[in-house]
Amino acid sequence: MLTELEARRISATELDPSRTAQLVHVQDTDLRNRAQALVAAAAPADRRQVIAEYQQALRLPSDAKRGREIFAKNCTACHRIADLGVSVAPDIGDSRTMTPAQILVAILDPNRKIDNNYFSYTAVTKEGKVYTGILGTETTSSVTLRQPENKTVRLLREEIEQLHSNGVSLMPVGLEKNINSQQMADLISFIKNWRYLDGSVPLAR
Repeated sequence: MLTELEARRISATELDPSRTAQLVHVQDTDLRNRAQALVAAAAPADRRQVIAEYQQALRLPSDAKRGREIFAKNCTACHRIADLGVSVAPDIGDSRTMTPAQILVAILDPNRKIDNNYFSYTAVTKEGKVYTGILGTETTSSVTLRQPENKTVRLLREEIEQLHSNGVSLMPVGLEKNINSQQMADLISFIKNWRYLDGSVPLAR
């Protein structure tokens, strides 16, 4: 697997999170170092820079209630938490086992780890129309793409000229253009603590 990744016959973004975790924690030291180098190199330079700049968000006081509003404005076209949004992208409602640092990376570099079920696909019809989404259902006669805002497009296979994976997440990069470090701190707090906003359980950091 590592040889195929190093030869770029397989992209690191094609590995699901569990397989990536297996590779970067393998017991053999040489293999582990190779795997960690490959995963780190898979992150574009601009993403590494943005993640470094937003580390300050992890040290700021945060407000989960303010974060709820940020989530509602920026994330609900694809994600659902409690009564907000739609379930098009992976479920982020149960993030209690994730650290704030891990959530930060997932937000700013959505292509670093992609569940195989959530790769972006593009379909081009014989009429030249282009549709992008994640694969919903496939049959011998049709393909359904799920799009942001819970929209769906069903195409007959006989209509399709091309159908291919884009090798990236449906979630676009660049959320940092819309939210600053304080807003990021609040957003992360909401993702981790939304179930505790009634005050019955202390918020986690």
